[in-house]
Amino acid sequence: MTRSVRLFLFAVSAVICAVSFLFDDAVVSWVADHPGRSLHAVAHFFSTWGDYPPILGLLLLLTLMSWLLKRPFAIRLLLLMIASASIGGLIANILRILTGRARPSAKVPPGWYGLRDHGHWIAGSYSYSSFPSAHTAVAIACIVPLWLLLPRRQRFVVAFPATLFALGVAASRILLNAHHLSDVLSSVWLGILVSSLICARFAYCALFTGKNPPETP
Repeated sequence: MTRSVRLFLFAVSAVICAVSFLFDDAVVSWVADHPGRSLHAVAHFFSTWGDYPPILGLLLLLTLMSWLLKRPFAIRLLLLMIASASIGGLIANILRILTGRARPSAKVPPGWYGLRDHGHWIAGSYSYSSFPSAHTAVAIACIVPLWLLLPRRQRFVVAFPATLFALGVAASRILLNAHHLSDVLSSVWLGILVSSLICARFAYCALFTGKNPPETP
C-alpha cells in the first residue's frame, strides 16, 4: 500500500468519524429501546476483558512464554503490541480528561465540559470521560501490529480472531451506554493511527534490525 493510499484512507476514516457525531443521539436511543440481559452480559464480558490491565497481563504472559521458547520475533512483535496499546490508551485518557464530554449514561445534560463544570473540577470524573473510548483505543492499537507484521498466512489464524475481539470491545462500550458512537469510532481511528506510526518508526529499525520479519515467528 503506497503512502498516498494510506493518507487517503486515513482522511476518509477521519471524515467518517466526523459524520458519526450526527448519529450519536440515534444510537443512544436505540440502545435504550433495546435492553437485553444476554446482550448486556456479552457486552460486560468484552468490556471487562478488553480493558487495559487484562490485555497488558496477557501480552506480558505471552512475552514471557516467547522468551522461554526463544522466539525473538514473537517477543519483538509483542513488545510493539504493548507499546501501541499503552500509548494509544494514554493518549485517549489524556484527551478525555481535557474534553470532559458527558457520557450517555451521565445525569447531566449532553455536552463538552472541559476540565470544570460550574466551578467544580471534573477532570477524570467518570461521568465526564466519554470522548474518546480508552477501551477501544487500547484494543484496536494492540491488533494493528498483527496485521502489519505477521506473514499473510498467519493473519487469519492470529490477527482475525484478535480483531473480532477488539471489535467486540468497541461495540460493548456503546451497548453498555458508556460511550457515544463517535467516541468509539474516533478511538478506532486513533488506535490505528498511533499503532501505525509506532510500527513505522520501530518495526523495521530498532526492533527488527532493518529487515523484513521472517516468515515464521
